[in-house]
Amino acid sequence: MSIYNTHIKRSGRLYQTIALISALFFIVIKPSVAQDNTEINGQVFDDANGHPIPYVNIYFKGTSTGTTTDSLGNFSLKTIEDYDSLVISFVGYVEQLIPIRPNEKQRIVIALKNQLVKLDEVVVLSGENPAWVIIRKAVKNKKLHDKRSLSAYEYQSYNRIEFDIDNISTRLSKRKMVSKIFEGIDSTSLEKNKKGNAILPIFLSESISKYYVKNDPFARREEVQKSKVSGVAVEDGSMVSQLVGTAYQDYNFYQNWLRFLEKEFISPISDSWKIYYDYEILDTLIVGNHQCFELSVFPNRKQDPAFNGKMWITTDTYALKKVDFYIDKATNLNFIEKIAIQQELEKTEVGSWLPSKTNLVVDVNDLGKNTVSFLFKVNNTNTNWKINDLKDKKFYSNEVIVAEDFSHFEPKYWESVRPQSLTEQQLKTYQVIDTLVEIPRVKTYVDLIKLGTTGYWRRGKVDIGPYLYSYAYNNFEGHAFRLGMKTNEYFHRKITLKGYAGYGTMDNNWKYGFTGSYIIKRKPWTEFKIHSSYDLEQVGLRSDDLIENNYLFYAATRWQTFRRPYYLSDNSFSIQSEPTKGLMHRLTLRHEYYDPQYPFYYYENPGAADLILKSDISSPTIKFTTRWARDEMFLQDGNDRISLGTRRAPIIQFDYTYGFKDVLNGDFEFHKIQLEFKHKLRLGGLGESMYKLRGGYIIGQVPYLLLENHIGNESIFYTNGAFNTMNYFEFVSDQYASFHYQHFFQGLLMNKIPLIRSLKWRLLATANILYGSLRQENIDIISPVDAEGNPTPGFNHLDKGVPYVEVGYGIENIFKVVRIDGVHRLTYRDKPDAQKFVLKISFQFKL
Repeated sequence: MSIYNTHIKRSGRLYQTIALISALFFIVIKPSVAQDNTEINGQVFDDANGHPIPYVNIYFKGTSTGTTTDSLGNFSLKTIEDYDSLVISFVGYVEQLIPIRPNEKQRIVIALKNQLVKLDEVVVLSGENPAWVIIRKAVKNKKLHDKRSLSAYEYQSYNRIEFDIDNISTRLSKRKMVSKIFEGIDSTSLEKNKKGNAILPIFLSESISKYYVKNDPFARREEVQKSKVSGVAVEDGSMVSQLVGTAYQDYNFYQNWLRFLEKEFISPISDSWKIYYDYEILDTLIVGNHQCFELSVFPNRKQDPAFNGKMWITTDTYALKKVDFYIDKATNLNFIEKIAIQQELEKTEVGSWLPSKTNLVVDVNDLGKNTVSFLFKVNNTNTNWKINDLKDKKFYSNEVIVAEDFSHFEPKYWESVRPQSLTEQQLKTYQVIDTLVEIPRVKTYVDLIKLGTTGYWRRGKVDIGPYLYSYAYNNFEGHAFRLGMKTNEYFHRKITLKGYAGYGTMDNNWKYGFTGSYIIKRKPWTEFKIHSSYDLEQVGLRSDDLIENNYLFYAATRWQTFRRPYYLSDNSFSIQSEPTKGLMHRLTLRHEYYDPQYPFYYYENPGAADLILKSDISSPTIKFTTRWARDEMFLQDGNDRISLGTRRAPIIQFDYTYGFKDVLNGDFEFHKIQLEFKHKLRLGGLGESMYKLRGGYIIGQVPYLLLENHIGNESIFYTNGAFNTMNYFEFVSDQYASFHYQHFFQGLLMNKIPLIRSLKWRLLATANILYGSLRQENIDIISPVDAEGNPTPGFNHLDKGVPYVEVGYGIENIFKVVRIDGVHRLTYRDKPDAQKFVLKISFQFKL
């Protein structure tokens, strides 16, 4: 006797065809008499979690006239017959019979309950779960079905993305802060959740794009042809249009690990499935044109980064046909109540499978008591596939290209390209958002949020800020005030201007900075920059090094005691270009003038009989930089490019600097060579590692202001770019090699501790190692006394062959945003004022 019961699932297309034929039949053979129509609209939810259910079968009892729900669970059905009930049916849920009122227009909301079908007990000789046999064969055949086995593939993609504020209760809507918003909105146009609370849409986009992928090595390209974007805080749809396409919604369950919201989750058909999952055979049924096993999927441990739900695997070749999964908050996710994903795949002529439909819902619902929740919904449909049509490798440029006319389309365009018509409620969403963005209170809230997140206050074509540097107090400047601003994309499409002015009440000196950039070409990206600044710095804490690593850390250093301060006049111009995707070259001409404000003297003529002391330094240089990041992707934000990092490849950068003597009064000739290698390793269940290797060599006799002053950290804030137990200006080198390492265990260890698990704390480990040395000639060039014979401050260097080592451990995700690091200094502990152990704090936002 077969252990499977075979059921045929009726497809939505079949129902629609039958309904159309039936309607035509009645038009032809029935006399034309005036009759009332029965019109039913509604939505179907999962009773357990409140999420809409797509592809549910809905038909009139005793007939084959019906339809299926769309990707958001909505449906619409009309008839001229006097039917009195609807059948609601979907695999894995309890079938419902809903009474209706004939000859009336009505709306119904249906909550389906889960149903697990228990099969007869089966004796399997091996003594194992019979579902494991199916999984084992599916894993064995992965290479045959995985789209990564194709040399290339491409398809047209439709994406609809919506972001809503959910669960706005009547009590909450009466609060002054919220009620002012609702005064301008027709409440009848708002959708309701299953609790009857209002859902307020704040962002909606639709896009049509062509998506191209090549494998071995992986590279991709997306061309956004048309995009319709409406939302709060959306000023220019060009940037948002780069994010709403397929490149960021591409999920492949044939991979061992999938990435959702920067977190990795293991696939139910991964190579190590048995460690993380168990399964139950529910049924066999027809999905599309394929007979499939229906399997229930659940993690062995609820806190593991794994999926719950169902999947359908074909009975002939054991290919993955369909998934209906969810991830709940037990998996150590911040702010996330649940992530639900549904995906259906279609077979290509060569045997590999490509995704035809993908629906993703993210429920953000852990923000605190008496707060709203958020819903993020993505609906993706792919058509017009073409496989193994491999193009030139330069074509796959790892970028999202938005057409110049992306926002220009005919009024009926979206109706013609949508794979499924929008319901009346969905069409109202655009109207609600357009009304919302014009409400004055909403505009004020948006400005405040932008000020808090970017540090800038936008006023037309100019952004004022950043406010973080507006004020500081230290022993040298006293009260230090600064006002800065920069132009935005509304000023000019190619020119960006940025500057600041500052004043210190104790040193009575004005400081300033100005940067201007001009985009010569966007493809390939070619940019010219000029820079001029005059500001106060301190040895070992150059602002251009620190800002790159940690804005908060740099701001904190302006409040501390300035040791060895100097004024720096810095003027430069540079040109940067990308001759090919991933490869960047930059040439910089620069002149720096150092004016020390502490006893600093060097020998202008070292080795001479009559030594001449000098304090200031003039240093004109030329610098060549080349950077290689093979699969890096960028987001174009107006005139700025934001790196989204690489997919898997490391980032390698080489710098060569030559210092001129006697040119522009240059005091020293020198060569500086530096190589940097940084990489992020995604290690699946073991967590994530990031490391950076850096090495350099300086040729020439120069004072320590022009050497490598390793960055220490005496602030309370942890920073990745510094040695966190090293003091400011503790070591100087002219040849050096460093290694920075961080490993994030995610929930790997903390999830195993019952009392800690509920706190969602996450463990991390760090290590920093530095080798360095200083040649005697660069020690001898510094005078130990000034012109009057008074001693000058000395400096230190690392012993050759003895590294500086610090190791640390920490806990992140405290109160969801706080990270605490404890760092031990393992070498050079006997030095005066050595920080043998420190506790540092930092703030971060991670899901």
